Amino acid sequence: MPTDYDTGWEYESEFADALAAVPDDQFDPDRFVGGAGPLDADAMLVGEAPGAQEIEQGAPFVGQAGQQLDRALDAVGHDRDELYISNVVKVRSPENRDPHVDEIEAWAPVLDAEIERVDPAVLVPLGSFAARELLDTDETITDLHGREFEVDGRTVVPCFHPAAALYDRSKAEPIEDALATALERG
Repeated sequence: MPTDYDTGWEYESEFADALAAVPDDQFDPDRFVGGAGPLDADAMLVGEAPGAQEIEQGAPFVGQAGQQLDRALDAVGHDRDELYISNVVKVRSPENRDPHVDEIEAWAPVLDAEIERVDPAVLVPLGSFAARELLDTDETITDLHGREFEVDGRTVVPCFHPAAALYDRSKAEPIEDALATALERG
């Protein structure tokens, strides 16, 4: 589905092999949203899963959290068009609940394929689910936020999920700071 973030390539074609490995019971084309952005991006942002607006528009981070992300990126002098943006899980969970372990595991090969294909210098997990997946840790996002880690030759800078600033405005500046730190590395 073309969006404002269309970059001239088709997700389902680019990642066909990885998508074929997702169990049928985990793939619902009506709730699916793949990653978006340049396939040669220096930085890749990874969230949890698509929400209702993402399903409607066919692109990651286009709802309220996405608008907050855009404000934070603008504040640090960057634009989403220069970044690859995706989610750990590519289908919206029923009732927008947190993803279950089996869903995260089912979609892990697709996220791995995205990371391999884009080959970003920097990964920015947005929120606890993405941070846990990319860092293989049980630490909380509060403990991880803004710190730099080296994983498989990439810098990983966990960041609060942009939605956190919608509920707690005191998170807006730390989100901007973490994004600035991460994007300096990219």
